[in-house]
Amino acid sequence: MIKQTKIIENITVTIERKNIKNMYLRILPPNGEVKVSAPLFLSDEDISNFIKSKKDWILKKQKYITDNNIKAPLKYNTGETHYLWGRPYKLQLISNENIKHALIDEEQSIMYLPVSKRSTIDKRRKLLNEFYRNEMKKAVPAVLDKCTKIVGRKPSEVKIRSMKNWGNCNQNKRITLNLNLAKKDPICLEYVMIHELCHLIEFNHGKKFKKLMDKFCPNWKEIKKRLNE
Repeated sequence: MIKQTKIIENITVTIERKNIKNMYLRILPPNGEVKVSAPLFLSDEDISNFIKSKKDWILKKQKYITDNNIKAPLKYNTGETHYLWGRPYKLQLISNENIKHALIDEEQSIMYLPVSKRSTIDKRRKLLNEFYRNEMKKAVPAVLDKCTKIVGRKPSEVKIRSMKNWGNCNQNKRITLNLNLAKKDPICLEYVMIHELCHLIEFNHGKKFKKLMDKFCPNWKEIKKRLNE
C-alpha cells in the first residue's frame, strides 16, 4: 500500500493506493477527514479529477458531520474515551487471564479492559457492555426503591439490555432499561426510571403523562436534554 496526502481544491485528501480495481471515497467523523482508496494503476490526475467532481458532495458531507457532532465509530482500543456514570475514562487494554471484567482506576481516570492478544472489536465491545450491565444491576435496586416511593407504583420486573430507547414499559408492567445508562450521570437513570414508572399510570405521552413528570421530576426536561447529548 502506498499512502500520501494531497491538497486538491483546498481539500486535504489522504490517498491510499492499493491492489484494488475501483476507487472509493470516504468522509470520516469526527473532523470530516477525506480518504480515497485508489487502484495502483490510477494516475494522480485521475484522482484529482475525481475529487474535483465530488467537491460539492464532500463539503456538504463535512458540514453535516461537524454540525451534527457525528462521532467516529468506537474501536475499543487503548486511548479511547469511555464513560461510567457521567465521568470520562481513558481505555487501557491489558493482557490478564485472571481478570474477566473491566477495572476502574478512579485516581488516574483509567478504565482497564482485560483482553486476549487477538481480541476483535466485537469481543471488546461485548466485554465492556457486560461491565456496564453489571454496573446497572448494582445501581438499579436503590434507584428503583427511591423512585417507586416517589411515583407510588411498582413494576412487575426490571430488565437491562442493549436497546435503542433509554427505557421501555410494556402492558405487563415490565420495565426495560438501556444498559448504556451506566455511561450517563446517575440522575439520568433516576429520570428514566420515573419516566417508565409514570407509564404504569398513564401509558402514552400526552398531557396527563407530562403533568405526572412535572409532579414527580420537576426538572425532567433539563435531565432529558443532558441524557441525549
